[in-house]
Amino acid sequence: MINKSQKILFYRVTGNGHPVIFLHGFLESSNMWEFLDLPDSIKQFLIDLPGHGNSFDALESITMKSMSEDVLDIINKHKIQNYSIVGHSMGGYVGLELMKNDQNCNKLILLNSNFWEDSSDKVRNRHRIANVVRTNKSRFINETIPNLFLDPNKYAEQVRLLVKEAIRMDSDNIGNISIAMSKRKNNKKILLDRLNRILIIQGENDIVIPKVEMDQKLKDIKANYVVVRDTRHMSHIEMSHKIKELILSFIH
Repeated sequence: MINKSQKILFYRVTGNGHPVIFLHGFLESSNMWEFLDLPDSIKQFLIDLPGHGNSFDALESITMKSMSEDVLDIINKHKIQNYSIVGHSMGGYVGLELMKNDQNCNKLILLNSNFWEDSSDKVRNRHRIANVVRTNKSRFINETIPNLFLDPNKYAEQVRLLVKEAIRMDSDNIGNISIAMSKRKNNKKILLDRLNRILIIQGENDIVIPKVEMDQKLKDIKANYVVVRDTRHMSHIEMSHKIKELILSFIH
């Protein structure tokens, strides 16, 4: 664990070999990667980002950049060089900040994530979420998480576990993190500068990051881009074998 300004960032390290930093999404934790049954042939740094999982300290201020700096503290503590990042959704936003500011970051996988800033409508929705969750956190979480799956009934147990974990989060933290995501900058330049070092994995039916929007943003860009069929936003659960295969193939 890293203790920074009396705040603890929880993480676990497993396996050996090439170091890979795994960054979960909004309302998730490092437990999400258990669905992939990753091999011990890679050295996995499984991190609970601020406000999530066991990194539950109150957040007075938070940005995607400050999250990346917290992760970089762990990287520097372990003297990690030539590492890869796998970032799911919000974790991808943090990963882009890391790649931008740390030359030791070699490859980045944006899993159900993107590289552009929020639209004005999306910004308003992030603020709406911040207000809603402070008055009725349980209802928000119970409505939101099932909708991240193409067929939530098929994954009822996984949904239950995700809801149970998200409910543990502090309402103010959820709101602050939602607003922080709305303030992130466009990182298209990072993608263009490192095209061969970034892989984008898109859920065919993702409602958080729609495929039609991703297709438009990638128009005339020769990116490493894979669309995974029969998935929404939780591709690592809905098509775990395919996601595992893509991750291992790209980082080696």
